[in-house]
Amino acid sequence: MVMSKIRFVCLIVLLFSVLGVKAQGEFSGLSNPVSLAMAKENVSIKDIPPVVYIKRYVEARIAEWQKKGEFEKTIDYKKRVNEQTRNVKVQQLTKEAIRQLKSDYSKSIQWATCELSQYDPDNETYLIKSEQLGDFAVPVIASEAPAFKHNWAKMQFANTDFNLTNNKLILSKLTIKNPASGKMYKYDSKQPSTYAVNNINYNFAPIEIDVKPNKEIIQNTTINNPPTPEIADVDINIPVNSPTNNKTFAVIIANENYKREVKVQYAANDGKIFTEYCRKTLGIPETNIHFVQDATYGAMKSEIKWIADVIGAYNGQAKVIFYYAGHGMPDEGDKSAFLLPTDGFSSDFETAIKLDDLYDRLTAFPSQSVTLFLDACFSGSVRDEGMLANARSVKIKPKTGALKGNMVVFSAATGDETAYPYKDKQHGLFTYFLLKKLQETRGDVDYDNLSNYIIENVKQQSVVVNQKLQMPQINTSAEMINAWTKMKLN
Repeated sequence: MVMSKIRFVCLIVLLFSVLGVKAQGEFSGLSNPVSLAMAKENVSIKDIPPVVYIKRYVEARIAEWQKKGEFEKTIDYKKRVNEQTRNVKVQQLTKEAIRQLKSDYSKSIQWATCELSQYDPDNETYLIKSEQLGDFAVPVIASEAPAFKHNWAKMQFANTDFNLTNNKLILSKLTIKNPASGKMYKYDSKQPSTYAVNNINYNFAPIEIDVKPNKEIIQNTTINNPPTPEIADVDINIPVNSPTNNKTFAVIIANENYKREVKVQYAANDGKIFTEYCRKTLGIPETNIHFVQDATYGAMKSEIKWIADVIGAYNGQAKVIFYYAGHGMPDEGDKSAFLLPTDGFSSDFETAIKLDDLYDRLTAFPSQSVTLFLDACFSGSVRDEGMLANARSVKIKPKTGALKGNMVVFSAATGDETAYPYKDKQHGLFTYFLLKKLQETRGDVDYDNLSNYIIENVKQQSVVVNQKLQMPQINTSAEMINAWTKMKLN
């Protein structure tokens, strides 16, 4: 009798095991390829742009799917794997990758770091502040508000959902449970909500979501404290041209908030507005533009790999724009220059991106052209005066690396100069005049006129406003010495 029961239990376990394997589908037993890669590279989900995550996921799954089975007949394989079925599979895997991305991102959220602002009794909302998710308002009726605040540290967060917009994950839904009372509070980005305390209005406009690429429309939260600075002339009336440059690709990195260094004033705005000019004025398709704000070492390496892979894949037809606003730093030993990620150490070059290495990656394969805009200085000074934390008090004049290939580099400053901000315009001085010329010409300007305009205006404005000289410079490879002046961005 005992043996019969044992056999019955074993049979049931075996049956459920078999059913479980079938339910998992054709990728049963496969680990998430992106998670494995992140573990190997020692980066987190927050360091990888969503488009990069999805691409890696789909490529890994497709590679597994299109393998011919050991016992699969060739005729059956050709029916299963062809151009049509592959396209269908890519679409399926893309949706699967987005679901997995949302799940992984949700698990990475540090809810304990979220801050609860003062209650707004008139609108019956609490404002929740999160560095990772941004600020959002949650409706809480007045009678339950004291208990919500009292039990804030014990709140449970679930049912998170996100919208993929402009290569970012934006919080769209969230449920907060008060374990003491069992009450549920829901945030939905599609539902308008208002938060106002001490005569400060936080107006959360409705968010309209279309998950199809390039069509998402999200209205940002408007916070009226402190008063919003006057919008710069280059931030509005951005010229719009039809998307035509489908073989032009852009990587824009804007590092403003550093973990161990002073912030770089207006770098985030520099990157955001330059991205808009790339999309609207230069006619670069949105899928060809990668914008990363406050990029870590892992994120910067990932973006450099992406653009290098693009150049290689297009067999000399790709046109590349690489824009960087943030801290630069010098090697006091050999005077070489580095770009500093937001999690880097100014005393450790292993945590920074060597400029010469970046040049090598971008010219490893032939291309139409590679143009870099560097709104940074590499002397150890910072945008708003002062020095990097681990730099000497004496500025260092970095050496200029030798360029090769079809490369042109626009740099914000020369030698040991500082790349200053233009405070009235909320931009870096160099970036402002770059944007201004693109606005005035609707992007139809050759490099000769663009460089002369930037150099003259930055030089004059820096002396007038900052009482210091800042002289942008242009460096080219030997191959481009006679051709670069006639080049254009569009």
